[in-house]
Amino acid sequence: MSVREGGPAPRLAVTTLGCKVNQYESAFFLQEAMAAGWQPVAPPVADVVVINSCTVTARADRQVRQLLRQLGRRHPPPRLVVTGCYAQRAAGELVGFPGVQAVLGNAAKAAWPELLLKLREAGAPWQQVPDMAACRHFQPMPIGDFPGHARAFVKIQDGCDQGCAYCIVPQVRGSERSLPRDKVLAQLQALVHQGFLELVLTGINLCRYGRDLGDSLAGLCSSLKETSWPARVRLSSLEPVDITPALLTVLADWPGFCPHFHLPLQSGSDEVLRAMGRPYRASWFAELVWDLAHRFPAAAIGLDVMVGFPTETAAAYEQTRELVARLPIAYVHVFPFSPRPGTPAARLAAVAGQREVAQRARDLRTLAAEKKRAFYQRQVGKVVPVLAEGARPGPPGWLTGLTGNYVRVQWPGPKTRAKRLVQVRLERSTGTCLVGNPIS
Repeated sequence: MSVREGGPAPRLAVTTLGCKVNQYESAFFLQEAMAAGWQPVAPPVADVVVINSCTVTARADRQVRQLLRQLGRRHPPPRLVVTGCYAQRAAGELVGFPGVQAVLGNAAKAAWPELLLKLREAGAPWQQVPDMAACRHFQPMPIGDFPGHARAFVKIQDGCDQGCAYCIVPQVRGSERSLPRDKVLAQLQALVHQGFLELVLTGINLCRYGRDLGDSLAGLCSSLKETSWPARVRLSSLEPVDITPALLTVLADWPGFCPHFHLPLQSGSDEVLRAMGRPYRASWFAELVWDLAHRFPAAAIGLDVMVGFPTETAAAYEQTRELVARLPIAYVHVFPFSPRPGTPAARLAAVAGQREVAQRARDLRTLAAEKKRAFYQRQVGKVVPVLAEGARPGPPGWLTGLTGNYVRVQWPGPKTRAKRLVQVRLERSTGTCLVGNPIS
């Protein structure tokens, strides 16, 4: 379909897979498209569908391909644009799918306003996938709103130099680079003016924020701590070795900080950690978690754990399970190992079969559910501010939201607008959420 000047507004949909950074960048896509006269719609009626892809696992790749096939079977089919990390890694695999008009790499995302002009006209499929190794500076994609969300994500850092043996991210996201502090503060202030009461700082390796600029995450948080904004601030995933004493000192007495730490452990076996290229030992990681629990008694501490890394024996898995069992954590995200093309781990022979790895994942998820239930039960009886996100799916008259320490809460009462903080007494746990009553 060709959309010419003077005709109906072209219709665009954006589908996002993967991390908070992708979600932020998708908000930028929609904002710039609307400014250029495009109409945001759902995929079934779109003229152009943008798929912002992930490639961190083979499952993420499959989701992208399945979505392309589903959209390609529609009549008439929309024109498809694939961007994101899968597009960066394997553009040639994607450009041949029916309906794909463009494949855009991660370094092309900031040029989206100009690319929209090219997308107004149908044409031969094309690719724009710059080499991420040449991307040395943060490419700003400022947004003035985060529609459809009660919490606003803000991308302040991109890239990773860590080079873990299993991880494709450094290849598809490039080297570490940061948004200057003054621009971060300006964007956050704009979102506060839009009524957001929670700001989520996110990046590919967030703890490394500012190191390319002579700055630091501690320095940025110190500046945020000095503002009079009503919004609270949450940090997304933090690499454990980059959590500095200076950062913890800033966070410890900051009322606006959401006490929530998400840490990639990956394994509780020192041998597996060495093979992964993770720069710490299991005992050091345990000391960090206990220190965080001591400094921030209300905090939710969550972990990423990988099972089935090629060198993980049954004994190594048991070391991981035992470590997770004794740590004071709130939840665990469990990921079976997924070989990524071009990474050192993809060349390793696995010592455990797929069935055994699947059993380990089930076993660890059962333990994770027990940890979550216990953490939720410890919250019962507290009165806490909850950020209202809107109506709960299901019967009318119930609302849902998040506490500062990342607990899902549901409560009955009159409909309230999203992005409002409500004082709620937490009265019981269902195991997957807390049920409470608002305090008038």
